[in-house]
Amino acid sequence: MWNKLRNEPVNKTGYIKRIIAYGIDWYLGSVLSSLPLILLYMSLHKDAVYIPQQLSIFKGYYQVLAGVLSLSVAFVYYVVLPIIWKGQTLGKKLLGLKIVNDDYQEVNVKQLIIRQVIMIFLVEGSIYTCSNMFHQLVNVLTGYNIASTWNKVGLVITILSGILVIILKSKKSLHDIVSHTLVVDIKSEDYKNMLLSIEKKNKKQNKKMKKRFA
Repeated sequence: MWNKLRNEPVNKTGYIKRIIAYGIDWYLGSVLSSLPLILLYMSLHKDAVYIPQQLSIFKGYYQVLAGVLSLSVAFVYYVVLPIIWKGQTLGKKLLGLKIVNDDYQEVNVKQLIIRQVIMIFLVEGSIYTCSNMFHQLVNVLTGYNIASTWNKVGLVITILSGILVIILKSKKSLHDIVSHTLVVDIKSEDYKNMLLSIEKKNKKQNKKMKKRFA
């Protein structure tokens, strides 16, 4: 598998663009994920001035409600939005980047869920607000405090994922490898050439199908 990854085609997408897009999505995702908690707390406490990002500030079922709402908003931003925008979060859209599958065709819903939810939120997500909310929600529902251990493991995996982006020619992170995806620059000549190649291939296949059933 490692040899296969090392020999994949070169991806010329710039590191700076990816870092900026990542930063935008991290910031916006964090703000949006925090909004349900803030709004719910303010509706219950009109005189609130400072609101910690902790589910423990709520009592009873409000803890669960705040956690579920926060995760729901995060799911919309990180999964539903890329489904609607065909592989683009707001950060990627602003920087002209896009998530595609290994053969440069449109990413599907299953791949986005594996990439964004399972890998980024649950496995790597030590720096994401929504991941922190998930850890807190697990604690509320089960009584087990998994945050400390999970964050440490997640941080190590996140660093490993970043190293892979640097050393692999395809610039794939761990979540890209697992979900069979790739981040590309939609303005690059390489991406445009790949689209033309796919279009030609599809036309040939359509002609063969027409001849077969003619």
